[in-house]
Amino acid sequence: MTKETDRETLLDLFSTRPSAPGERGPSSTSLAVGKESESSDEGTGHRVSLSPIANAVLRESRRELGNKDQEEGISERGGEISEDMIANAVDRVCATRGFSIDDIARADIIVHLKRDLLGWGVLQPLVDNPEVTDIHCYDYQSVVLQRGKQSEATGIHWPSPEAYSSFIDRVLFRLGKSLSTQQHTVDASFPDGKRLCAVHKSVCGARGPLMTMRVPRVQEATLESLVSYQVAPPLMVNYLAALTRTVEHTFIVSGETGTGKTTLMRSLGTQFRADESIIAVEDTPELNYQHPYFRSLMSRTANTEGVGEVTLQEHIRTTLRLCPTRVILGEMRTPEAAEAFLEAAQTGHSGMSTVHARNARETLTRLESLLGRAQRGVSMDIIRQQIALACDVVIWQCREKASGKVRMAEVIEVGHFVEGNIQIRPMFKLVEQGDNPQWEVLSYSSFHEDVLERNGIYLGDAPKFLGFSGASNVPAHQEAPAG
Repeated sequence: MTKETDRETLLDLFSTRPSAPGERGPSSTSLAVGKESESSDEGTGHRVSLSPIANAVLRESRRELGNKDQEEGISERGGEISEDMIANAVDRVCATRGFSIDDIARADIIVHLKRDLLGWGVLQPLVDNPEVTDIHCYDYQSVVLQRGKQSEATGIHWPSPEAYSSFIDRVLFRLGKSLSTQQHTVDASFPDGKRLCAVHKSVCGARGPLMTMRVPRVQEATLESLVSYQVAPPLMVNYLAALTRTVEHTFIVSGETGTGKTTLMRSLGTQFRADESIIAVEDTPELNYQHPYFRSLMSRTANTEGVGEVTLQEHIRTTLRLCPTRVILGEMRTPEAAEAFLEAAQTGHSGMSTVHARNARETLTRLESLLGRAQRGVSMDIIRQQIALACDVVIWQCREKASGKVRMAEVIEVGHFVEGNIQIRPMFKLVEQGDNPQWEVLSYSSFHEDVLERNGIYLGDAPKFLGFSGASNVPAHQEAPAG
């Protein structure tokens, strides 16, 4: 069986998407959310229906192993937990609590605990699947996967609400965080790039608690990975890398949620010069540049008494007293943060930031809106002048609806403010999606021609359309018919 067949088979085990006519395999079996499988299958994540007594043993055993985890610092990947330890915990709970279970129930409990305590528990197959980009948990019975922008229900679930809540607590414990009625939302990230958002049941209505995990599929944040994952062709990647190395340009990376904005910033970060002083300001630590002179500042919410808040804009102003050469803002979430970042860029600090927008041109409109709300009463001409002074390049990312693949869809250069408008120069644009993506070169000259030439990049020598090896130099819809 080929790797592609293996991957499709594994994904279909957890998907409720309809099968093609005549298609055979696991996907033809109904995996309706909330239904309980008739048998335990460790490879697929199906859950066995446990009796009330077995559920009680499961709950007490998990609590005992969890306490041991905290005391001994057991690895989150299960480095020191063994099946014998789990089995001994089950036996101790049965002996001390006076529970009586048969061998089949005992085996089922051990299977549950192995999944829950090692790695990502019942979610592990989804995390391991390269096509799954997001995992949404609505409650203990409902797990939904996303491939790109397409949602599909799965048959994965926890045996009880308590088991689900315990799983969330365990995952958050790895990050030193917890959910409560006072701290009802947690947004955090893991060192490998996985992002987690959890919401306490008290604010979730009929369902909950809610948990969403984003699993990045560009695992290596390098320039090579941008090309190998077909995010952008080599010329575009080299163009951005050359401008990054100068420490003179500020980039705005825009796009919808889940389009690889942070991954792109991490990839371009591999081109930072060794003598730079870099400071990143974020809500959650995601960038983690491997650079000798990298520092980071994290925002902080107010405590239960309403004090202790530290905002992004406060940190950005602090960075200017820490003498950086490059300032990175994880995301322009508020008008005040946008104002502080653009002000830093205007004063000679190159940098990068992300913002949500639907295309490259609209990104500038979004900046105008943010800056206008922060500077009420200031004329639009002054606001546009500030944006033109601060920004050099806008990169817009997208995710294909059909395949779910991330693409660098547009790149524009930002010029001077002239007669009430910001001059822009469109450089590259995605014109063909699918298995053979193609980009059009929109301009053969650049506002930064001297920088590109010093790096051996001559846009005038580029073909009209860019692609990857084996792809045509002309998009399919513009090719002349054969013969």
